[in-house]
Amino acid sequence: MTEASQAPIIEWSERYAVGIRVIDGQHREMLDLVNRLLEGLSSGREPAELTESLRELVRCTEHNIATEERLMGEFGLEAAHHRDEHRRLLESVRNFHIRLEPRAVAESSRFLRQWLLGHIEEDDRPFAALLRSRGAT
Repeated sequence: MTEASQAPIIEWSERYAVGIRVIDGQHREMLDLVNRLLEGLSSGREPAELTESLRELVRCTEHNIATEERLMGEFGLEAAHHRDEHRRLLESVRNFHIRLEPRAVAESSRFLRQWLLGHIEEDDRPFAALLRSRGAT
């Protein structure tokens, strides 16, 4: 069993939805990018292609964080914990030593997938409920 095959592909499901279209779209894109990385690892894609996919995932993650924090401000939410979670993720992402060997990319993509699914469940779902209660869709 290879490193990549230890982390199964996760298909987007409505159970991951938080009910805010823009956030759900970004989360879906992020999960698709993680899956693309894992599929690329298992099929032996070139390291440069994998690394570029990881960079794209990092950019998408940064964009999602900016969107969520912009919505917090627009809807008058003070979500210090949510912002702290974002800062921790960005610090972790920026500290990845994006190397060209598959193991490093696999570790990074697994970490991001676990963080994404956990963050959706523990932080984004309650945050989105507050946004929806203030009129966000």
